[in-house]
Amino acid sequence: MNKTTISTTAGAALLAAGALLPVSAVGTAHATTSPSPGGKTTMPGSPSTKAKTTVTVTEKEYSLSLSTTTFKPGMYTFVAKNVGTMVHGLAISGPGISGTKQITGVKPGSTADLKVPLKAGTYQMWCPVDNHKALGMKTQITVSGAGGGAPGSPSPSGTGKAPASPAPTTSKPGGY
Repeated sequence: MNKTTISTTAGAALLAAGALLPVSAVGTAHATTSPSPGGKTTMPGSPSTKAKTTVTVTEKEYSLSLSTTTFKPGMYTFVAKNVGTMVHGLAISGPGISGTKQITGVKPGSTADLKVPLKAGTYQMWCPVDNHKALGMKTQITVSGAGGGAPGSPSPSGTGKAPASPAPTTSKPGGY
């Protein structure tokens, strides 16, 4: 009876530990790709939350063309659309991104998604395949303004400007 209890307890502990492994792997996965049926490329470890803004990055030999040039802080899905004749990829680095986020192996005629949170600042974007970056497959984007809206959306006041900060107040000695 005691042996059964130990085996059951050990089995439950192993089962619980095994259930935690996929959770911890999701948080540490690097942006890599694996082909899936239908020519789409998916990224393991992608956040389950939906990106607020989708930007198409059209790739061909040897250029990148973005569907928008205005960026505000927030979550983005960059859709790498390969209209060229060679395999390409998409990489991005900048503020708030640890190292480089990238996807590779985007075959001609297919697309792949790269989900990235953008903060205010300047980002570098390029094709990480072979020497494609040196051949011109690179661009720079600048993220500015308050977050939470789609690129180019007006501010809540409708003026396109952030509300003015209140005037500083002074207090008398003694905190009154």
